[in-house]
Amino acid sequence: FPEAIVDSKEYKVQFHTTAGAFTVVLDRALSPKGVDRFVELVEDGFFTDMLFYRVLPGFLIQFGVAADPAQQRRWDYTLGPDGEKIWPRPPLADEPNRAKFRAGSVSFAGAGENTRSCHLFIAMEPYGSKVLGTGRHETTIGFVETGLDTRVGLGDGLEVMDRICRKHKHHGYPDTGFLQGALIEHGNSAAAEYPELDRIESAEMIEHGDEGS
Repeated sequence: FPEAIVDSKEYKVQFHTTAGAFTVVLDRALSPKGVDRFVELVEDGFFTDMLFYRVLPGFLIQFGVAADPAQQRRWDYTLGPDGEKIWPRPPLADEPNRAKFRAGSVSFAGAGENTRSCHLFIAMEPYGSKVLGTGRHETTIGFVETGLDTRVGLGDGLEVMDRICRKHKHHGYPDTGFLQGALIEHGNSAAAEYPELDRIESAEMIEHGDEGS
């Protein structure tokens, strides 16, 4: 993997969700532009009440559409009169992937070269490490933190991810990635047919920019 171009600097973000709490550990050495944007999204309250709207057990969990369409428009493109993309702020330039994808890897999603903005996914196994990391936008920015305590709301972040996947399967939900466009336009109400989708209740910074070793 390519060497880092900036020093290691870690941030920790705690997510409270309907499936329990987990922490994401970000490192600017992996993706300085990606980590900076993620921190901006947290500070904007972007993740509050956000749905995990696409769950593919064993592969990935996708999120990144704000509950409020007005907030989404602050970060994502809209279409102009001739179908051109109008960005409120430029999408991020691609950065090389500097860590092998594994269960709990966090990355921006995208649709081609230099399209990272606010859409994200968390990799799951066994397929995440086999498939992810080849797209130019698929760059690890951090990892879901693991731990020993697996009680609901207190435990291993990967246990929370697994809980989200099991619930999705239990309710027989299909690949709901098709909801993305409607969620962008209408907010969470667009997923009314899938009331058991898990969601993020809140996200907050708990450690700011500790220098790595």
